[in-house]
Formats: sequence, structure tokens, C-alpha cells
Amino acid sequence: MPPASTRLTLGIILCGLFYLLLSTRPRSPKPVLDLEYVDTANATKPKENWCQPKECASGKWEPREPPFTSLDQFQAVYANRLDVLWKGCAAIPDPDKKESDGRHSTDEERLMQVMNWTWTPYTGELRTWDAEEFMVRLLRSPGGLILIGDSITQQHFHALGYLLNQANLDFDRNPPHLPMYDHKNVRQMLLKPHDPLTRKVLERAGVPESRLERPVVTMLEEHMLIGERDIRSITERLGASKDYYWYHDFQRVPGWEQYVADAVKPRPDEEGVTEDSILLMNAGAHWSRHELAMLPPRASDKEEQVKVKETYKGMMKMIIARLSPIDRLAIFYRSTAPGHPACENSANPYADDIAAREAEKNSNITPRLKAQVEGEVKQQRARWDWDLFDVHNELWRRAIGGLMRDRAWRRSRTGMMRGAKWYYLDLWDVNLQRPDAHSEPGIDCLHWCLPSVLNEWTLHLYHNVFLQSISKDDD
Repeated sequence: MPPASTRLTLGIILCGLFYLLLSTRPRSPKPVLDLEYVDTANATKPKENWCQPKECASGKWEPREPPFTSLDQFQAVYANRLDVLWKGCAAIPDPDKKESDGRHSTDEERLMQVMNWTWTPYTGELRTWDAEEFMVRLLRSPGGLILIGDSITQQHFHALGYLLNQANLDFDRNPPHLPMYDHKNVRQMLLKPHDPLTRKVLERAGVPESRLERPVVTMLEEHMLIGERDIRSITERLGASKDYYWYHDFQRVPGWEQYVADAVKPRPDEEGVTEDSILLMNAGAHWSRHELAMLPPRASDKEEQVKVKETYKGMMKMIIARLSPIDRLAIFYRSTAPGHPACENSANPYADDIAAREAEKNSNITPRLKAQVEGEVKQQRARWDWDLFDVHNELWRRAIGGLMRDRAWRRSRTGMMRGAKWYYLDLWDVNLQRPDAHSEPGIDCLHWCLPSVLNEWTLHLYHNVFLQSISKDDD
């Protein structure tokens, strides 16, 4: 048996080793807001039961209680003295029903059916929509909210305008003192300066009268986010001919990046206008082989889609480089919404996200699109590339996650960080579960019945903007 001194020494060594093992065990991190959405070095966990961005995007559609049973009930809930009331949504085609049987009433019934569902996150809750509070937030930023994208973004703009009008917020549109006031693809909304509700929200916002001279909501219809010159520069590196004849008529707002930079620039004489302006952006369905016809053919569809993806990545690189240097700008990239082939076969949402993903998985999309047509049209349908929507969304998700991690890393070392903040607004599952909500079943399974899921986009944006405002990211 070792002497007592030896045993004591061994005991001290063992105790030291045991202490080191315990002290080096990984500790559970403190809860913070989602890494992809906020500066985690300065994040605050809200006390209320609000869902975090990933949680908000994970849920299912549940029946509305109580359900709408008539158009009058629906229009009472969506009463609007400033806009035309929603009246119907194109009915699902019924081969056994003649037009003379009452198409109008069927359209009304479909609107009731589409609007009788509410999105419920599995975890937490979305912040209750408050149009006046949202308007106060927009007034406290130099540029308010700017939406940019294609005709589906245009639909969202329309639905958002209705929600704001529904709260009796009234607007002037495109007055001649504004830049691009006469551009066909630019729509700018300013609060009417003498309206009583305008006076109320202006006082709540605590900003000067001059803020009313600029838009609170702007829509820029820009299908590709970049123009012919940029698209040629990317595609020619991938084999496109320099002699390609440009026949495309994409809706554009040339110079939109500078428009945004000017709109969001702080005005030195405006106290209280200190919040970030918001850019809600999407580059969606037009990024396909159907539109990028200048890309040379390959041996297979898969090889051709690889080139579409590379072209899309080139566009992303340009847009990120152009927007990232802009200060006091919060950029929310909205995920592209899925199309649902044969949406006329769906009268209700999917039961949950699992059922939706199984039925709408990418490997099924193109065969189902082609199954609806005959002959050469089959290949034209394939070239819509609806199965690339989620692929492109994932490119943005990863890029924005990297941008925010880089921002947090640099801020942790410098104490502050200039330039735009990037966020990924994930609405994929919200939309994937709604094959029943498209605008014209049997004809258009890409656009949406108004207002349906588009209202949900606004609620998620509102919630995410609020989370961003409490993240202490105040550099």
C-alpha cells in the first residue's frame, strides 16, 4: 500500500483532472433570436409567446372559427370604405356544370372556401396585425417599405394596400413631385396629409411633417432584378452567343438600386426618422429555361438546369454587391412561392407540411406539369422549371445566413457595422400547403386568389420587422 503522502498526491491529481473535465464540458447557449435573421451578438429574447422566424414558418392551416358561410359575412369582416370589396375567386372548373348554372355564385363560394383557413405555427404565435402600428414604424424610416419583384409581388402589394385601406388609412398615389412618378412600373403611396388618421399616426410616430412628403409604401415591378446587359454578361460566360436576339419584354425599373439608395437615405433635418427602411425583395418564376432561352442546349434537362442555377447565382452576386453597402436598410428576401400543377384538383389545404412535401416534392413537379398537355407543349412546360423555385430559395437562405454571420463576426470585433442588414423571409411551407388557393384553377396555378395567402405574407413581414426592431441591432 502506498504511503499516505503518495495517496494524498494522487487524490489531488485526480480531483484536478475531474475539475478540468467538468469545466471544459460544452455549456448550453443562452437563447437568442434566429441566426439567419438577427445579429446574435446583440439579440434579445422576447418575453411574450411570439414565434421566432423559423417557428413562424412551420405550422399548418386550420379551419377558421367561426367559418364564413356567406359573402356578406366575409365582406363584413373585410369591410373597406376606401377600396373595392373582394367579391369572388375563379371557381374550380366543373365539367358537369354549365356557365348558365350560375358562375358568379360559384366564384363567391370559392372565395369563402379559400378564406376559411388560418395559419397556425406549431410553436409560438404571430404578433397580432395592427395597421396603425405598422404605419408608425414605416413613418419612422426615411423610405418606408419598398416591394420589388414580379406580378406575384404586385399581387402582394395589392393585398397589402387593401389591408391598410381597411384600417381607414388613406393615400395619395404617385404625386408629381416624386421621382419616377410617371413610370408605369413604379407605384408610390403617401399618406394623405390632412386626413385625421394621418394626423394621429404622425403624432404617434413623433416625426416631422416633412416625412409625409415621401412614400410609406412603394412597389417596383422588376421581373429579373437585373437588365439585358447584366443577363448577357452572365449567360455569355456560360456559353450564350453574343449575337443572341433579345426579344424579351421583362417589366423593369432601370436604376432601381439607386432609387432605393436615395429613398432610404436619412434626412438630417428629420428628428425621429431613425429606423431602418425596409426592402421586401423577390426574384422568382421568371428565372427559368423558358425565359433564359439564350443559354445553349445541353444533353439533358438536368444539365440545362445547372446552367440556370449558375445564372441565378450570378444575379444574386450582383444584387448583394449593389445593395449591401446601403446603410439603414433592412432587406427581407421573400422566398419564391411554389406553383402547384393541377391545382384544380385541390379544394382544401394539405393536412400539414409532411403531406404537402410528399405530394409536391420536386421530382413530381415537372411530370405533373407535362401530364396536363400533349405534344411539343410538354417540353415547353418542363422549361418553366417550377422545380427550381425551392433550389433558388435555398441559395438565398444560405447566402443570407452567411451575410448575417459575417456581419455579427465583424461587429463583435469593431463594435459597429455599416451597410444593409439581410433577412430571409421563409414562406415556403405556408404556401406549399395551399394548392387550393391559386387564382384560376386549371389555367393559372402560380398566381394567387386575392387576398388568401397574400395576407399571411404581410402578417409574417410585420412580425419579422417587429422582431428585428427588438434585436438591439442599432448601429
